[in-house]
Amino acid sequence: MKTGHDRKLLAHIDWQLAGVILAIITLGLLNLYSSTYNLVIAKYFGVQMVWLVVGVLIAFILSLIDYRIYERFSDIFFWSLVVCLILVLAIGRVSQGAQRWIQLGPIAFQPSEIMKIGVILVLGRHFQKHHDGRRLGVLDLFIPLLYCVVPFILILKQPDLGTGLVVLGTGLSILLFVGVKKRIIIVAAFLVASFIPVAWQFLLHDYQKDRVITFLNPEKFPLGKGYQVIQSRIAIGSGELAGKGYLKGTQSKLQFLPKQHTDFAFSNFAEEFGFIGSTILLALYASVGVLGFNIALTARDSFGMYLAFGLTAKLISQAVINLGMEIGLLPVVGITLPLFSYGGSSFLTTLMGVGILLNISSKRFIFKSD
Repeated sequence: MKTGHDRKLLAHIDWQLAGVILAIITLGLLNLYSSTYNLVIAKYFGVQMVWLVVGVLIAFILSLIDYRIYERFSDIFFWSLVVCLILVLAIGRVSQGAQRWIQLGPIAFQPSEIMKIGVILVLGRHFQKHHDGRRLGVLDLFIPLLYCVVPFILILKQPDLGTGLVVLGTGLSILLFVGVKKRIIIVAAFLVASFIPVAWQFLLHDYQKDRVITFLNPEKFPLGKGYQVIQSRIAIGSGELAGKGYLKGTQSKLQFLPKQHTDFAFSNFAEEFGFIGSTILLALYASVGVLGFNIALTARDSFGMYLAFGLTAKLISQAVINLGMEIGLLPVVGITLPLFSYGGSSFLTTLMGVGILLNISSKRFIFKSD
């Protein structure tokens, strides 16, 4: 019986979504090889290949597991991650001035990355149980906002503004998707605007303030804090229409472009493949958004709908933040381009989400036979 069930799932796999995801990963691997060409290639490309094999295996397994099972454990999963975030602040490993990892023998994992999925699961369960179709009022928002704000504050303390914004943004996008009364949105926007000076004075670290100042005027610090943004713009602009050609980008090869394989991977790609290549990559991410949101709108139950929407919103919001900072439209917050940049925790977490999304998609066709 189980084998027949799995065959049905495989028969209804969303190959469009899987194909687009694999296309982004392939372009990311080609870009990683190019951006680390003058560095120790095996150190980055080889490690990323290992993450890819592990991630695809996890995504495949999750695509076969009924997503409705997660509803039972979402609360425990979320609060366990909150405990892990607290432990990070107490005993976490420090690297480059940030305390974001828990070391378990030879393995280090980043709870904040997993929290991106944790907040989606717990909000999906909450609204599946408590939402009756009405727009959310003030009392309805208390617990959901708690789920969003608690991890955001803990992640901000590490400090990791980029990941914190993705977690908070994903949670808030789910609230808006469920439906919030318009007057509450207006009041909330006013309160957020009023809170900005408080956050600037008491919550943001000095380096985060520097990033905002640099974003507003990067040319003021051409050899200092504005160096990353300026070099990123130069790399993107020098690609022109068709790019300089694969392995021929000078900004990364001559070591002008910092973090060309992680935070600024798109800049290296744009330099070598130009406007045409960049447009193709952006179209692939847009396709993920369209396909993912379509899965949400056609899911057979509310938990699947909220889960699919949240997972898609997480991936797209992270991509928008990364691309925005690379082209100078947003401050640099140290976040990778999902499925494209080098990185273990983010790569695996995103592929976990893809696996769950594929299962929700498959269940649309075989839900009645379960």
